[in-house]
Amino acid sequence: MFTHSLLEQRVRLWQFTLGALLVVLLSACGSQTASTPTPTATLPAATATPSPIPPVAVAVATLTPTVAPSPTGATAPRPSPTGGAAQPRPAGATGKVAYSVVTGREPKFHTIWVADANGANAHQILTHAQWPAFSPDGSRIAYYGRPEGKSEGLYVADSGGNNPVLAVISPGVCCLDWSRDGQWIVYALSGRPNQPGGPIWKVKVDGVYQTRVDLKVMGNGPAFSPDSKQVVYSGSFPNQDRLGLMIVSADGGTPRQITTDNGGNAQWSPDGRRIVYQARDNANAIQVFVINPDGSNRRQLTHGKSNDGQPIWSRDGNHIFWRSDQNGTAWAIYVMVADGTGPRKILDNVPPEPDLWGWESLSIAP
Repeated sequence: MFTHSLLEQRVRLWQFTLGALLVVLLSACGSQTASTPTPTATLPAATATPSPIPPVAVAVATLTPTVAPSPTGATAPRPSPTGGAAQPRPAGATGKVAYSVVTGREPKFHTIWVADANGANAHQILTHAQWPAFSPDGSRIAYYGRPEGKSEGLYVADSGGNNPVLAVISPGVCCLDWSRDGQWIVYALSGRPNQPGGPIWKVKVDGVYQTRVDLKVMGNGPAFSPDSKQVVYSGSFPNQDRLGLMIVSADGGTPRQITTDNGGNAQWSPDGRRIVYQARDNANAIQVFVINPDGSNRRQLTHGKSNDGQPIWSRDGNHIFWRSDQNGTAWAIYVMVADGTGPRKILDNVPPEPDLWGWESLSIAP
């Protein structure tokens, strides 16, 4: 009995010792965990003061570095501007761009040039000409011409500038655009050639050019919507000084106003969901903006002290071309991704008309 009792006491002592040791170990672990801050405890301090959004040029350099395309033509994905999943960068713009080059006051120094979308193969196709506008299929080009010994007005030629036909006789024709079905050209008709703008008309492209429609609105820079049913232009309601972008039926009628920022040179995106145009920023520099056709979601794409205008969409809607005075140093033509990233110069030394450059526009062909 004594031996059994002694053994039982020793077992109980051993169990007690093990239990005490376990309590000590658990206490040590609990103390270690409590003294180490968790990641969630430091996150609010890290995110309470976000870094400022960098300017476009910096954002392009840091967020969307140039990546050489793969042999298959694919490119590396780029961060989403909204911070979501990475999106593939659109392939480079394709097609051709038409633009004016003005090197003197006389008409012979007013020329139209065409280059590939990457700036290569730049060449002059017309003299005594301004305001180029490619047809939707790129086979023809409309422009304002004042050739020696011939009438001034709206001409239509082939894409190389050959075989011109006079469609509208008037020294005040400007600011041309084709309907997407290729059947009409819309234009402004000014009684003051040094200040473009006035009644907006359209003429049927049928070889005869006798069918003309007065849209019964006043303004400049008219451009067709992709479905050819509407026209956006720069103007205002009668007896109002709140100038901006207006939209009217392509058959004429009562317009509606979507901005009051004195914007102009508007162009509809190929999918009809956005309009790109130029307007002054808070520092009085002309910049490129996009806006929805209902006047919502206005967003500035270019920044800085340069005057940036004459914007035009690529035919696939993935890029925007525009002309910049590069902070007053020299005129150049640029292209960027349609969200405002990746600006790249493609043409240098391309001066527009110094007094009328805000009304001139670029044009894109497939």
